[in-house]
Amino acid sequence: MTKVVKIQAIVFICFLLLTGCNIANHGSFTSQTYHGATQSEELVALGAVVGKSCQTQFLYLLPIDDGVSTLMAIEQAKQEIAGTVLLANMIIDDTLAIEFGYSEQCIIVHATAMGIPNHGN
Repeated sequence: MTKVVKIQAIVFICFLLLTGCNIANHGSFTSQTYHGATQSEELVALGAVVGKSCQTQFLYLLPIDDGVSTLMAIEQAKQEIAGTVLLANMIIDDTLAIEFGYSEQCIIVHATAMGIPNHGN
């Protein structure tokens, strides 16, 4: 009976170690990224953008890629449309996919790109 209890304790501790690293707050919202006072009146919506930052962990513990970063996801979203000054109506989501032998954690940013209208056209 004692051997069974020890095995159950080891399995429970391994479960906690494997899941504890991937627990995070899922999702947040912000109205916009930083902008200067001089440009806020001139900005128009350029379109919807998405940015993503992911990390794969082999055997659920060993990271393969760079760490997940909200800032990298925001910067990727800003680069999606040329002329983007800031992002508005930004939704930040954190996802975790557990597959056989690996897991993938991603931060995904959905936003509206805001920029200066092109007066040349």
